[in-house]
Amino acid sequence: MTSQTATASSRDTLLSLDPASLPWVPWAMPGTQFKLLSADPESGRFSLMIRLEKNCNAPSHRHIGAVEGLVLEGGFHYDDAPDVRYTAGMYVLERDGAVHRPVSPEGAVMFAVFHGPIEGLDDEGNVTGRIGCGWHVRTWGAALAAISSPSPSR
Repeated sequence: MTSQTATASSRDTLLSLDPASLPWVPWAMPGTQFKLLSADPESGRFSLMIRLEKNCNAPSHRHIGAVEGLVLEGGFHYDDAPDVRYTAGMYVLERDGAVHRPVSPEGAVMFAVFHGPIEGLDDEGNVTGRIGCGWHVRTWGAALAAISSPSPSR
């Protein structure tokens, strides 16, 4: 690095927040909520806290980009492999193209980094919807705006 090379300070390049101070917002899958921690529209990557309610049976979906997850509380399994459990402290890599249905009898909280969108699938494998970085940013922003807006007076 030369003296002419510009460097950014930590204040310009780091983000920190307390996820406990953020509200849980309904996610696209029934029985789930999320907290958006970061989003990069240029790359399409985003990171979330995800909460699965007790007895959550997520619909079938496909990953368009890998997802890396760390189970923080509770656990889950995939419907096609109920004997393989992912519990608190475990790291999970769902590769690009993965198609599955997570099931969480006891509920779970995870930290996850998405490297692309996910697509909802019907029973025949047809795409029913797609959520990516933009959807998360819009949904998060709308939820926060609704929370912070004063209730109408009566």
